[in-house]
Amino acid sequence: MRVLLKNRTLQTIASANFFTMLGVSLFNIILLTYAKDFHDPHWFVSIVSIVTVVPYVFGGLTGRLADQTRRKTNWLISTKFIQAGLYLVLALIINRRTASIFYTVVAINFISDLLGRYGGNILTIVIQDRVAPDDRQQVMGINTSVSTIIEPLGQTLGVLIIAWWQNYALAGVVNALTFILAAVCLLVGRSAIRTTPKVAVQPRHDRVWLVIQRVMMTTTGMGAVSYLGILMILNVATMSSDAILNLMFIDLAPRMHVSYSAAILMVNVVFVAGSVLGGITKNTWFDRFSLFQLLLAAILAPMVTYLILLALPRLLLILGGMFAVGFMSGKLDPKMFAIMMPQIDPHLTGTVFGTISSIVTLAAPVGSVGIVLLYNLVGATAACSLVIGMSALALIWAVMVHQGDSMPLNKNI
Repeated sequence: MRVLLKNRTLQTIASANFFTMLGVSLFNIILLTYAKDFHDPHWFVSIVSIVTVVPYVFGGLTGRLADQTRRKTNWLISTKFIQAGLYLVLALIINRRTASIFYTVVAINFISDLLGRYGGNILTIVIQDRVAPDDRQQVMGINTSVSTIIEPLGQTLGVLIIAWWQNYALAGVVNALTFILAAVCLLVGRSAIRTTPKVAVQPRHDRVWLVIQRVMMTTTGMGAVSYLGILMILNVATMSSDAILNLMFIDLAPRMHVSYSAAILMVNVVFVAGSVLGGITKNTWFDRFSLFQLLLAAILAPMVTYLILLALPRLLLILGGMFAVGFMSGKLDPKMFAIMMPQIDPHLTGTVFGTISSIVTLAAPVGSVGIVLLYNLVGATAACSLVIGMSALALIWAVMVHQGDSMPLNKNI
């Protein structure tokens, strides 16, 4: 671990992620607070909750663009400056609290998130090109952990800005500065993240899907449709928890004797703590699990959390549930991608991972919209019950498909 932390590529990526996530997390909680202050808070908070997950759907497109980008390092640095410019524009208008300005602010945040996805795809290519295969899982885990550790710091800063200055424009300026600092980190360490020039071939969609099918069967023992379908349901359950908690805390927070922003912050802190511990620990009981067993545990975690929200919505229990969700996600994701990476052609890394991400998150915005609408039209009980049912379906699907497609290779994964 000590030798790995001295890796120049990891230092550059992690330092840039530090400042990027500081700004992103700061503004995410600012945007929720901004939405809550409008005349119909449930509607505006719902819009923010949905739009924040939509960029994940474009993973295939941003991944393909990353693969086809010739000067990857230059474009990666450029995206940070563009994001900084977007938030400076946002800072000029955000204090005018009208519906049209709100939608403009959300659109700017959406464009910035898309650029962030594109940059993330480039960083995946950098890791594949610059990091030894045996170190990739830990590098990805450390890099993810840096991002998640900083998230509560950014959210705390956002809460303080609103509490002390009540100035949303200041948050926009601070966010722009964090992206500039991220760009500076990338500029200083650009030699460590420069990828080997390759002749990029325009990938055919059928070829990409064949690669995904082969990789899924080899690494998971399941067909691509089944494994990605199960992950899709899991993603809906996990991502919808943010939207449901954002709405539930409007009514629950006063009864828990905490402010709305403090309740959101506490949930995010424990989720981050779980994600970090899941990502960086290597000798826990869960590390003995196969990829399939981790998948089952990752499905059970949000299922139990929704049962808590439905039956006994106490703050400590909610925090415990979200910690478990974060921990299992921190275990499953790096292991899955690290196992898959050596089997993918370097020319297709961004496209394949972007397509997988796109497929897995495709249902998340639709699911979130449906669950948010159900929450607003029927109530929290109906929304939570629906997600519990979906999680149970994913659990049954995983067990049945794994028994049907089980391969000897699974025992060693």
